[in-house]
Amino acid sequence: MTASMTGLGASEVHYNQSVVVVDIKSFNNRFLEISCRLSPSLTPFEKEIKDLIRKSVDRGKLYVNVSLQGEKPEDLGLCINASKVRAIQLLLQELRKAAGLREKLTLEHYLKFTEILEPDSKPETAEALWETLRKAVSAALDRLQAMRRQEGGALAADLLERTRRLYEGVDSLEALSKQRLPEIYGRMRDRVRQLTEDKDLDENRMHQEIALLSDRMDVTEECVRMRSHCALFERTLGEDRAVGKKLTFLLQEMNREVNTICSKANDAEISHSAVAMKEEIEKMREQSQNLE
Repeated sequence: MTASMTGLGASEVHYNQSVVVVDIKSFNNRFLEISCRLSPSLTPFEKEIKDLIRKSVDRGKLYVNVSLQGEKPEDLGLCINASKVRAIQLLLQELRKAAGLREKLTLEHYLKFTEILEPDSKPETAEALWETLRKAVSAALDRLQAMRRQEGGALAADLLERTRRLYEGVDSLEALSKQRLPEIYGRMRDRVRQLTEDKDLDENRMHQEIALLSDRMDVTEECVRMRSHCALFERTLGEDRAVGKKLTFLLQEMNREVNTICSKANDAEISHSAVAMKEEIEKMREQSQNLE
């Protein structure tokens, strides 16, 4: 099902006496870009988190916030690096002596150094924490994708309605073109006669030249291609994969065909109808840019 690139998903999963909290926000982007902000104890899992997201999302700018909130130190997945604490203590004492300060060292001074806390490296702790983290991120992704699909469905319905209007526009353009051809043929014939004023003008030759010019003004070929593009656009909207880039390309092709019709048309009514179609295509392009 077609999905939008905007949405959000959140989840909470308990881990011992703690809770893993995940928030994911998604916005429009040409490619997939993931920005993670993790609690210190979860930073070793950043690659795994991004890999998990890539399996579910194809396009969009994603902001991922994951925190581990707990009551006990062991539940946070962190431990104190005692050797670094002692090294920092010596460093601060030397600094205090060099600066001639008498201020006592407090816990606040140590907390300026994030190196004193590091992820718990015990394999069983890391494995259990990742399993909880995987469940939390997966649940948030499911909710994100549900919202993206819901919005994508609404966008697809709007695009299908606009595609129907394009079909109607093509039918109108083709009918107007066929209706105007005899009139254009006659005007060209009269104009050629006025310009030449040659009694010996080869009538058959004149009709051949006018027929060639009229054929160049025929928009049947462009109308056939427009219908083909519209049909492919509809089929693409029904595909269960990222379709935004393909739809954008098809709209470029549609716009090119309408431009050709405008350049061929020697009639105000046809030009006005073509301009209305170009406006519809532009609205569709704006909508398609929201799709994954």
